[in-house]
Amino acid sequence: MYRRAILSFLFALGTASAFAVPTSDNLSRSAEGYESLDAQSVDELDTNGQADLTLFMQSNSRSSVIAQKRMNNNTLRWFVRGVIGELYHNIFLRQFNRLRGIRQDNQTCRQQCKNEIAIVTGATGGIGSHMAHELAIRGYDVIVAARDDTRGKQLVNEIKERLADIPACKSNAVASEALPDILFVEYHADNPQSALDLASAVKDLNRQVTVLINNAGIMGKSKQLTMKVNLLGPVLLTLALLPLMENSPKDMTVINVGSSAHLRATHVIDEDITLKKGETYINALPNTEDRDLSTYSQSKLALMQFSTLLRYTMSKRDSEIPIIFDAHPGLVWTPLLRNHIGDKATNILHKTGLANLIYKTPLEGAQAIVAAVDYSLEGPRKEQIYFENGQPGGFATHESRDHLAALKLWNQVIQPAVKEWVKIPDELV
Repeated sequence: MYRRAILSFLFALGTASAFAVPTSDNLSRSAEGYESLDAQSVDELDTNGQADLTLFMQSNSRSSVIAQKRMNNNTLRWFVRGVIGELYHNIFLRQFNRLRGIRQDNQTCRQQCKNEIAIVTGATGGIGSHMAHELAIRGYDVIVAARDDTRGKQLVNEIKERLADIPACKSNAVASEALPDILFVEYHADNPQSALDLASAVKDLNRQVTVLINNAGIMGKSKQLTMKVNLLGPVLLTLALLPLMENSPKDMTVINVGSSAHLRATHVIDEDITLKKGETYINALPNTEDRDLSTYSQSKLALMQFSTLLRYTMSKRDSEIPIIFDAHPGLVWTPLLRNHIGDKATNILHKTGLANLIYKTPLEGAQAIVAAVDYSLEGPRKEQIYFENGQPGGFATHESRDHLAALKLWNQVIQPAVKEWVKIPDELV
């Protein structure tokens, strides 16, 4: 009983950061981008809040024992470099700024229309909707890409109404009185055709695409679906949009929403999995529930390795387009988080005031991601590749920057799954 209570409390802390307890993975990221699967998915998520390692430890195979030891060691790395660091930021630095009167939620004016498109996947929940708002205020034409048609169109109307109430910044030209376009496009991160349809819809708009935020994701679902949504979804959409990025006269910024959960993973590929003839690695993954969130952490590591690989690929070309960042928003108090940890833990955190103390608001989480967009416009310091809590230079594991591991991931996992859907960059063929 006491063990379960302790695990629940640790889960509530670590969750917002990107996974669950010392026995689960991160949850914050899921809380943020994983709302991406909207209300239906939020309702479907496991609400127990205790991700037990029991199932993971039941395997008697040598490789599983080794993997378990690695996961235990990396749980400590995650807890120290992830949870504790984020708690320090939220409890001390953020509260200090609040006491000084430094707040970022007061938008007094909107910027001039840029006539540039910013795409946010998983935009109807968690931090996604706030990112869409923030980008619109910055003058971007925003594409709200999400599963839920009703919620998506509702968000579009909300953003338009808010823009109409915010005056144009005085420094803007007369043309700034025009409002940016806000559009909804249905997008399912687990469906390759959906990525192609979204890219086609963007192309038909005949406007420059300068921002893509791959925010959609899930947590606590089946291992196979987790990899499809959290890894293949962003990969397919990015590659489908790559021709538009390369033909744009302006640099495009791609932001893959990450998680401190990647700190728990040392590898992505499970060598115990045997592929049948013609079967891809991801389709060979079991449909069992990712209760310990180990697959979730692996999916976040895998996405960062894809960023590393794509960054390297682009560096071989005359123009390094797009600019690719990974960004982790930190511990965020979102509906998905509350759903995952359960009503009891939620009520305790809320009534004691710990929720407000420990966690960022969804708006603050969104601003931590959009900070990478603002940074990319500054020009000279593009060498920063990982944002954490809105600041460049966050701690990313060496595994996430391992070029050989990234290439192995591409050859064994990603390319077989996407080659029939999108054009593969020549450097990776």
